[in-house]
Amino acid sequence: MEFGFMIILFSCVLVLLLSSCATVDTISTNQVFKDGDTIVSEDNMFEIGFFSPGKSMNRYLGIWYKKISTGTVVWVANRETPITDRSGMLKLSRQGDLQILGANTIQ
Repeated sequence: MEFGFMIILFSCVLVLLLSSCATVDTISTNQVFKDGDTIVSEDNMFEIGFFSPGKSMNRYLGIWYKKISTGTVVWVANRETPITDRSGMLKLSRQGDLQILGANTIQ
């Protein structure tokens, strides 16, 4: 009886640990996504985050292939309005609109 209890207890702890270590591949409206954070797609194919191309100091929000070592960018959100430092944040409005904010952005 004691051995069965230990197996059940171990199984519950293992499930809790695995569920808390799961990769998050979404962002919600109450979440702030900061420069340095990334989100990887469920299939581990794509990654979204802030990046600087080449030797540029400008920061852009983009999506790139996760598995290609050169970091091939496939989409850029703020191509015309880069962030000039690492203060970038991504938020979703209550209406679901993508908001890219920087130190000079008024909320």
